[in-house]
Amino acid sequence: MLGFPVKHSLSPAFQNVAFAHHNLPHRYEKWEISPAEFAAFLEKARREDFLGLNLTVPHKLSGWEISVRRTPAADATGAVNTLFLDEEAGGWLGHNTDVGGFLETLPDAGYSPAGQSAVIIGAGGVARAIVYALGAGGATTLTIANRTANRAQAIVDTLQPLLPGTLLQVSGLEPAEWPADRSLIVNATSQGVLEPDRPFPIPVPAMNGPANPPALFYDLTYGQTPFIRAVRAAGYPVLDGLLMLIYQGALAFETWTGLAAPRSEMLAAAEAVLAERLKGKTS
Repeated sequence: MLGFPVKHSLSPAFQNVAFAHHNLPHRYEKWEISPAEFAAFLEKARREDFLGLNLTVPHKLSGWEISVRRTPAADATGAVNTLFLDEEAGGWLGHNTDVGGFLETLPDAGYSPAGQSAVIIGAGGVARAIVYALGAGGATTLTIANRTANRAQAIVDTLQPLLPGTLLQVSGLEPAEWPADRSLIVNATSQGVLEPDRPFPIPVPAMNGPANPPALFYDLTYGQTPFIRAVRAAGYPVLDGLLMLIYQGALAFETWTGLAAPRSEMLAAAEAVLAERLKGKTS
């Protein structure tokens, strides 16, 4: 895992469980690599026969740029979070497992995007991946709600040609502007990381609107974020980003090894680390 910073990543805990499950000799490590060091580290990885790499902020665009081949999900999102060394192709295969990882979590909540309307709050890189995932999953209408309209419009302009069966549209943060038939609300903002103590600015009942049964709420950040606290306090169904983290990691593992990832074991490993961290904060 390459990132800057990266010290709080859960990925080594659950990826090493997956390698151990299959009795593989590989070891998953996290490396804090600045953008200036990125190219040199990739050369090191090739020389030392790394199986693959995961990328997080700020390297996903750079990973896309250096990939000699890319999967459709990587091409559509303009970001790569998984690299696989493909010597036959002469370099790195770039993949974006956020798309498949997100979609894989939805059946656990009894939700299918097919024929549905959803609202994605935020217009960053992860929002682009979620819009593409939901469109590929058959959603009919996707509304990107963002304070800055031009950033949301950039996602529409890029992805609408790739998703002809889905209407992509831009909205502000006022829920009265959102489609009345919305059944999924995804928080793709970074507030849970950057401002964990500030209340989420949009009231939950307003976000739900007239949906009956209630909409499914989904925060792409894991833990007790302001969004998750507000949704739970209001009594609505909500998912956090932990399962997506595990499932996108499982897809990366399968890309590297060709073996089925032990998802339940990987989730248990991540939950154990989070429990230890929480214990450390309260002791």
